[in-house]
Amino acid sequence: MNKLSKLIEQMDEEDLVKIQKDLEAGNLYHLVKKKLDDINSAKFNKVCPVCNSTINEECFTLVFGPKDFRKKASFCAFDCLEYFINQLKEQRKKEIKE
Repeated sequence: MNKLSKLIEQMDEEDLVKIQKDLEAGNLYHLVKKKLDDINSAKFNKVCPVCNSTINEECFTLVFGPKDFRKKASFCAFDCLEYFINQLKEQRKKEIKE
């Protein structure tokens, strides 16, 4: 709630009135519910980037890339993760040679 309270503190009267109307109409509830549903469905509708098989809840996840542009990839099995890492190594070798 800390982020939300800070955001509300920074709003002007016009925006606060609009939010109050949305709260009374139940619009914000539906907006938050939809966003949470989207997040939850995205978690379990993943496809392995190596073999294109559907990934279940038990998977291997790799977070990589520069600090300001992190990437996240999930893999169905250890061999797909290993293959992906090997491809990253090869790509890095090619970049260093150039």
